[in-house]
Amino acid sequence: MEESLSELALQDQLPHNNCFGCGPHNEGGLNLKSYWTGQGSSLARFTPSPHHCSAPMHFVNGGIIATLIDCHSICTAWAAAFVDEGRPIGSEPGCFVATGKLEVVYKRPTPMDVVLELEAVINERLERGYLVTCNLSAKGKLCAVGLVTAVPVPADWMGLAR
Repeated sequence: MEESLSELALQDQLPHNNCFGCGPHNEGGLNLKSYWTGQGSSLARFTPSPHHCSAPMHFVNGGIIATLIDCHSICTAWAAAFVDEGRPIGSEPGCFVATGKLEVVYKRPTPMDVVLELEAVINERLERGYLVTCNLSAKGKLCAVGLVTAVPVPADWMGLAR
């Protein structure tokens, strides 16, 4: 990763994160790690395991791709919410966002045997939330594009009192 990226993964700054795609507390999950660039975007890398395959075993399953895009985009919006409030990412009181809408366009099959790169960018700050675009690439070729609407949710959505 580049030097301008945050040192601590966004997912590691989100309390009680048990998400299948990015939760560090979910041992059976994908454990995606996203890093804030400081420029309204974040970057992540993910290496698929053999059990992440689709029917042809040399391509990544579409649901895994959608999960990576969703989680990376939501964590990017979560970080942007703190930055927009002029606060350090992950500071108290916490703020939370969830997926309001997820669209994925698959451009080409995503190979299994390479590191996947994801870049999520805040495209628009909405009245309630963020519109995030996420590109997933392999070997420098765009494989999938996601458009995610991230909406704010109360702390009790996470099962936490504010």
